[in-house]
Amino acid sequence: MSDSSARPSSDAAATQRWVERLERFAAGNQTVVAFCAAEGVSESNFYLWRRRLAQLPAPASNQPKVVPIRVAPVPASATLIELALPSGPILRFPADTRPELLVAVLRGLEERPC
Repeated sequence: MSDSSARPSSDAAATQRWVERLERFAAGNQTVVAFCAAEGVSESNFYLWRRRLAQLPAPASNQPKVVPIRVAPVPASATLIELALPSGPILRFPADTRPELLVAVLRGLEERPC
């Protein structure tokens, strides 16, 4: 099993293999030479992937990206419901928007960065 450095760094499968491989290396007590021989990979790829993965941003935590909200009855004088997102944008909805729609929008935002 050999990984070529010609593969793009965006290849999620290769990235995952190397993350797991480097975790095995860190958990063991082999030298890089012995580990690479046992894994069937070159030392140059080992160092390339170690450097590449060290430059990746830390994985996002499992914390929600949007804080929980409580939808209360809207005063008759209100014309809009505004949701200010942490990244800056403000979402505006008509005052009579169903709470289920707001919840669906917020759940959708949790799936991708704002």
